[in-house]
Amino acid sequence: MSMRGAQVRPFVEDSGGRSGSRASDHAEVDGPGLVALGTHAPPPRFALAVVFTVMTGFFAMQVVDILDEGITPVRLVTCVTVLPLTIVLQVAQTLPRLQRLRDCYGRWVLAAQVLLVVVPCLLLGWAWGGMGGFVGASALLVLPMRGAVPVFGLIVLMIAVSTGITEGFGTVAVPYMIVSTLLTGIIVYSLIRLATLAIAVHEARDDFARIAITKERLRFARDLHDLLGYSLSAITLKGELAYQLVVPEPERAREELQSIVATARQALADVREVARSYRSLSLLNELSSARSVLSAAGIEAHVKVDYDRLVTEADTALATVVREGVTNVVRHSKATRCRIEVTQRDGVVSLRMDNDGVQSCPAGRAGRLDGCGLESLTARMAAVGGYFTAGPTPDGGFRILAETAPA
Repeated sequence: MSMRGAQVRPFVEDSGGRSGSRASDHAEVDGPGLVALGTHAPPPRFALAVVFTVMTGFFAMQVVDILDEGITPVRLVTCVTVLPLTIVLQVAQTLPRLQRLRDCYGRWVLAAQVLLVVVPCLLLGWAWGGMGGFVGASALLVLPMRGAVPVFGLIVLMIAVSTGITEGFGTVAVPYMIVSTLLTGIIVYSLIRLATLAIAVHEARDDFARIAITKERLRFARDLHDLLGYSLSAITLKGELAYQLVVPEPERAREELQSIVATARQALADVREVARSYRSLSLLNELSSARSVLSAAGIEAHVKVDYDRLVTEADTALATVVREGVTNVVRHSKATRCRIEVTQRDGVVSLRMDNDGVQSCPAGRAGRLDGCGLESLTARMAAVGGYFTAGPTPDGGFRILAETAPA
């Protein structure tokens, strides 16, 4: 066994391993930009309150314009019947919770709005023409933008023609209604869109929070599974060995008991580090520990190591592979020999683990023992830009291969 660099340490062999790196598993999902945006975005209720306050103001001004022309039966009927219906349709086009309704009937509601604006405008003139801005806003909200802009322009044109028919095309009322309809439509549309975006930002922050919690739970469960699976397997094997050696070789049994105590203490320390969301492992330490565990299990281990220093994340990821491999060899195979090779070529560090006892897992679940071990290693190596694969070999053995990203 040889190794380049200053980390040389005598040890040997073993196959596989389990564990995981905090740096690769616990990624930030809620970036500073989203945090700042979510912090400064108005609350959803306040954003909607602003929208409906502005809309209420526009509708109130419309009533004042209608009644200012003089109180007549037509104007009163319009204010009592048509105006409330127009408001209801506009609310249906505005409330976020009615999105499903708009998806089904939004265009029909838009057609009804056009009729409720254009027809009364022919009777009431410019006093009712201001309602065209709301219809324009609805068109921009309901229709795809490619078709919404021409429809908005058509609505403005219809309001202008209707006003011209009742007031005369030579009056200032026609250009006034064109500008009023454009501005009202743009303002209402913009406010509704901003309110919708504010609501979406708050919902996105809630989703990111749930994702972060889920990722942390998965990280904790996976790391705890990795740690206890390996440590308990080692303690069990060493305990059985110590029990068998109590009478014939009491001194060696004492050494195995001391090793059990050390393993238990290390497991306790690892669990505490997992709870603090930080745990880094050393590939060299794991290989040394693997030799002891395999020997206790009666498995002949061989190791060849030749690589330079690794960054912490890659070191932890490969150490995790060793832990998982050892656990699986001991618990799920009938191996008598296990060989580990760690080599480096063109900046890529490769870890290969071979044993002669294929894991006794059900068909179709190779590489997915216990539902998480080897499967989790794929995600761990991918998180550091590496590669992982595992499966039976033609000669009846089992191979694990992990590679880091080029240095």
